[in-house]
Amino acid sequence: MILKNIDFLVTQNRNREVLQDIDLRVVKDDIRDIGDLKPQEEEDVFDCAGKVVIPGLINAHTHASMSLLRGISDNKELEDWLQDDIFPAEEAMDEEDLKTGAELACTEMLETGTTTFNDMYEGIDRIVEAVESSGIRAVLSRGLFDWDDRGEERFEEAKEAVEKYSDHGLVYPAIAPHAVYSCSEDLLVRAKNYSEGRGVPYHIHVSETEKENRDHRAEHGVSPVKYLDDNELLDSDVVAAHAAWLSKEDLNLLAEKEANVAHNPSANLKLGSGIADVPEMLQEGVNVALGTDGPASNNNFNLFEEMKVAGLVHKLEGPGRIDEQQVLDMATINGAEALGMENEIGSVETGKKADLLVLELDDPEMRPYHGVKGLLSNLVFSYTGHPEKVLVDGEIVVENGEVTGLNRDRVLSDSQERSERFERSEK
Repeated sequence: MILKNIDFLVTQNRNREVLQDIDLRVVKDDIRDIGDLKPQEEEDVFDCAGKVVIPGLINAHTHASMSLLRGISDNKELEDWLQDDIFPAEEAMDEEDLKTGAELACTEMLETGTTTFNDMYEGIDRIVEAVESSGIRAVLSRGLFDWDDRGEERFEEAKEAVEKYSDHGLVYPAIAPHAVYSCSEDLLVRAKNYSEGRGVPYHIHVSETEKENRDHRAEHGVSPVKYLDDNELLDSDVVAAHAAWLSKEDLNLLAEKEANVAHNPSANLKLGSGIADVPEMLQEGVNVALGTDGPASNNNFNLFEEMKVAGLVHKLEGPGRIDEQQVLDMATINGAEALGMENEIGSVETGKKADLLVLELDDPEMRPYHGVKGLLSNLVFSYTGHPEKVLVDGEIVVENGEVTGLNRDRVLSDSQERSERFERSEK
């Protein structure tokens, strides 16, 4: 297919070029050509006059099936929120809940412009069903804990998922120890050894709250980041979610070991957990991606909204601390790098996967625009995420703003029905 007459093509390539009045050819799952292109016989042509094309967004930290728990618990700090409300609800979830929650998540993510997400949860097989039906790209991992007698069982499930989905289309496996406070040193190390042997990401919550940081220092004498480094667990395969409470030493360790951070500003604000010093991380050379966390703590998966929050919250200490290009990088090419997929996704370049968003320029949120910088500003600070068309792997997965691979009405109905047994906490 050809996307013809694109007004603005935001490439996110090394030079961050924004091309104007340009065409783009997709062959199978790849971007084949960019330029002034002549349609070939029987080639589908989509007129993109009045459109903006950008790379599909990458959500670097999610809990997709938690969609069913949206809105059940508000106004609590992380520890109380988890122990009082979330963990008990998750214990009650069955496999159909996991699938339905994932279907709702995939619907929301695709319709708001996310084409790849990095997920930590359980019930991987059911989440894969939702991923395959929707056509989204996903990095999936079974969350690991060993604070009870099921730690080894979970680890075996995680390894089985990696073996099963190591060559499985749009599904990419990862290993995900939940956090240093929920996993023993032995599990953290064995999980890392396994992830290294299989060449998959190591996805973990790190220094999400001040209490976590304080308690860990009291018990172990070092911060969570230093603890990971002392056990030789920090490297470029690590995706550290949150990293909201870092010392200068922690930050330097992340930069030195080329570990990645998944920044989740909305969830951190909602739970009162604190905000990662992303401008300082970027200045020190840490690769920072963008995530939403789960829909019970955000409460949505909209990465355009997340970009705006990320772009605003860091301006409290000075309006020039972060700019729109840096924020867009976090939601695209930085996310790809964090997942080890920078040669496949994250930018619009020949040879990469055709994961693309087609946006209306004639949209009240996109007008007026003042040159390329103004266009980028609109994408980050104004646009709320309702692409007309979304491609993943060269396939149209959103058309006229709605998913094509899932029965949208059924997903919405099923999610409401299955969520009704999870009572909202009013404590």
